[in-house]
Amino acid sequence: MTVMKRRNVPLDTIKLSVVVTVFSETFSIDDTIKILLSLDRGYIHEILLLTSPRASEETFAICRKWEAREPRVRLVVQQNNPGIGWAYREGMEAATGNYVALMAADLETEPAAVDRMVQKLVNTGCDEVIANRWLPGGGFTNYDPLKLVLNWIFQKGFRLLFWTRIGDFTFGLKLLSKEVADAIEWEGKTHEICIETTVKPLKKGYHLEQVPTVWVGRLEGRSVNTFFKNFRYVRMGLKVFATPVRTK
Repeated sequence: MTVMKRRNVPLDTIKLSVVVTVFSETFSIDDTIKILLSLDRGYIHEILLLTSPRASEETFAICRKWEAREPRVRLVVQQNNPGIGWAYREGMEAATGNYVALMAADLETEPAAVDRMVQKLVNTGCDEVIANRWLPGGGFTNYDPLKLVLNWIFQKGFRLLFWTRIGDFTFGLKLLSKEVADAIEWEGKTHEICIETTVKPLKKGYHLEQVPTVWVGRLEGRSVNTFFKNFRYVRMGLKVFATPVRTK
């Protein structure tokens, strides 16, 4: 499939639904929303707090506070649980804007990068923007050295496999058109959704761009993505490479 590339997208035509997955965060939710709104140039249509039903009452209280305070913020309780993959999929389905940003509330996905991603969309008219930690201007803070080496090897290998300029397949910060989000049949239930939302659009021939971003180790909450779960990225990536991408 070859998808026609657009030249640009006027800023005033962008209605962005920001899907923020929430599990056990508290002050990070506040910081994430404040940063998003402070940089908004009129493109944020809604912020969906896709919250795990297992979240604490404190976490729910913060989400409800923002829903009551800011008309663009909406609390959405995750129906299929557990798994960030389910959360991303439910968020993409619930989004009412014409573009969707996918991120987490733990500040490991840089909220300020969303504005750079929107600008890349405006300048290139692409179908999806990937936040890339390996580009100049990006990087890692408080990242395990062994995982960093393995991450680098993984990214180089899959970049060659898919023969693409995209250099960060597994990071969860993405911005894609609602048309793409709705067209592809997503399968990921946990963190493998992060590579799936890169390689399936690539395989379908959509136009992907990238911007630098910085990964910062979470300051609160806990990660449920153990080291051995990372093999799900490999399995998903190889499966997509070997088989046709199903559309809805």
